[in-house]
Amino acid sequence: MALSESVRARKVFVHPVVLFSIVDGFERRSEDAKRVIGTLLGTIDKSSVEIRSSFGVPHNESEDEVSLQTT
Repeated sequence: MALSESVRARKVFVHPVVLFSIVDGFERRSEDAKRVIGTLLGTIDKSSVEIRSSFGVPHNESEDEVSLQTT
């Protein structure tokens, strides 16, 4: 669910484990990787956004293309 232009969150809460997960994903990337792609999971309330979890998304990339890996 995306926020519309007329509704904006006043507060954003990010759980500490999310920050550690993002940094861990960045540090574990391969040497030739230019980026890390991931997803944030949480909830949207009337006046706040709460990010509770995150995970990296495996992908392959070339100079002009990024493709997601499927299992």
